[in-house]
Amino acid sequence: MAKKNKWNWGKPGGQPDRGLPTSFTAQTNDGYEIQLTLQANVDGVIVCSGISIQFLDNENGAPSNPINSRYFQLLGLGEVLTTAREAYSEWAKILNEVHTEMDIERELKDWTALGNQGFPDSKYAAVAYMYVKFVSQGLENPVTALAEFLKCDKNTTSSRVMEARKRELLTRPEAGTFGGHLTTKAEKILGIKEA
Repeated sequence: MAKKNKWNWGKPGGQPDRGLPTSFTAQTNDGYEIQLTLQANVDGVIVCSGISIQFLDNENGAPSNPINSRYFQLLGLGEVLTTAREAYSEWAKILNEVHTEMDIERELKDWTALGNQGFPDSKYAAVAYMYVKFVSQGLENPVTALAEFLKCDKNTTSSRVMEARKRELLTRPEAGTFGGHLTTKAEKILGIKEA
């Protein structure tokens, strides 16, 4: 193992966003594949619960650099674990965002099913989330994009955004006519931040 390994952990096998056991795999410069199983413990600390090291090129005989105590020293298990934990955290964040968006889309999908009995804050928090998403994409008119997403007219969408601001789920823009951020209240309602 003459060259230092650059750890490129692939797509995880599992659900790091749920804290469940998740496998990450990477290859060394000398033909081995390392698989680590990580999960979050009850305190949210990412721990390693399994490790596997396999030589990939068995067809050409035994490895020129066999696994022994020297190999483990050169491998640097501390760095291996650190980089795998970083990958676990990054994937957890990505998957959590995807699941949040799926939940928000579900929340907005049945908007008309409630009739005129009034709408809960969760609907307006979801509107605020999608509005902020469109603003962050740099769209010139995020209300129009949101109206298309909601499949309703621009006036209805605009009034929903204003209601989200009124319910303190979306901040007002400091400059200009559009913009703003989700409030802590909205993040709590959407489960982005713990209550």
